[in-house]
Amino acid sequence: MPSENPFLARAGLELAYLSGYSRLMQRRTGGAGVILRLERVRPRRTTRFQPLRSREITPRFLDRAIAALKRWKFDIVSMDEVCRRAVTLASPRRFVCLTFDGGYRDLITSAYPVLAKHGVPFTIYVPTAFPDRLGEAWWLALEDVIARENRISLVIDRKEQRFNVGNTSEKYQLYDFLAGWMRALPPPR
Repeated sequence: MPSENPFLARAGLELAYLSGYSRLMQRRTGGAGVILRLERVRPRRTTRFQPLRSREITPRFLDRAIAALKRWKFDIVSMDEVCRRAVTLASPRRFVCLTFDGGYRDLITSAYPVLAKHGVPFTIYVPTAFPDRLGEAWWLALEDVIARENRISLVIDRKEQRFNVGNTSEKYQLYDFLAGWMRALPPPR
């Protein structure tokens, strides 16, 4: 997935909320609830090269989001409750379910204290290959290697490729290229 500009994404969401567009669409489309898919929760980092930043929120943001959901009278429910509500008659109360993909360590260190403070249920999706020690978080390793190096050489399709990544823009370009290439590989490779 190419890196997204987190500032533009956030600005778009804030604009939709502050303009009242979200409330207008709510009246037109209805809907009883939503599942929020989150990935990483950790303190903001100051490094310039953060290709996965669009997948992160801060503990403060999570805290404020949960407080807002409560203020707006959303029921914060478990996945079991989502399933129950999906097969019963619509409730007049709107609901939200918090889910976390990946099972990253920061879920325990940064997200859990916030979730426990609010006493809200949540669901964690852990890729089965990771507890079995078969999976590799290649996207994190790729970020680390590109962040710390200024030149990288790889063999891609039996040809040696050399990349100069001395500035942040070049690092993002290489990350996007290599992440796309790696995602296109068959699983055994």
